[in-house]
Amino acid sequence: MKRRLYEVKTLDEAKQLAVEEFKVSESELTFTIVNQKKGFLGIGGKISVEAVLDADGITRGKEYIQMLLDNNNIQGFIEKKVRGNNVEFNVEAGELNSYLIGKGGKTLIALQSLVNIVVNNYYPEEDKKVVFLDISGYKKRRERNLEMMATNYAKQVARSRRKVQLNRLNAYERKIIHNKLSTWKNVKTYSVGEEPNRTLIIEYNSNYQPREKTQQEKTEE
Repeated sequence: MKRRLYEVKTLDEAKQLAVEEFKVSESELTFTIVNQKKGFLGIGGKISVEAVLDADGITRGKEYIQMLLDNNNIQGFIEKKVRGNNVEFNVEAGELNSYLIGKGGKTLIALQSLVNIVVNNYYPEEDKKVVFLDISGYKKRRERNLEMMATNYAKQVARSRRKVQLNRLNAYERKIIHNKLSTWKNVKTYSVGEEPNRTLIIEYNSNYQPREKTQQEKTEE
């Protein structure tokens, strides 16, 4: 939970500062006066007020998704999974799934960014959550397809030693390919250009030194 100590003149002042800083309603905060300093003749006194944001950010994230669905007149089911600091939401909205995904997954990526902000607003830096939002398993299917594509292109580059350029990928999709090929020693990946026309390159690694085959391996060939 998040907490903050305020040195103020009144409790109301602490409440106003906390609401502005935490960007939540006052009802989600608890306030405790931990110290009080009296001024001379009752003038200039100050109090120390601890404000604690103890609401569950994961629950708030799910509520936020539901609000988005309701505001767009979408009937959907929200599944939530929590493993440590990893939080997964998967929305199933039937015929309207494509509307929530958007062209090339752009709407989904924007929605995940918003939900991530909502969830992590309730946690201190050392307890931040990794938020994953999916619509009817779209991102997982897309991730598998991208990894298969990356593997196939990498094999092609390793054989031909000719680089491959991949266009029209967003930052999330490029990251999947970079991660998939990060352990390959005979190819390397990098991106060039500026958004929204950034291009991912899969290129043969000229510094790669192939391992010499053993006599047994040569015999088996």
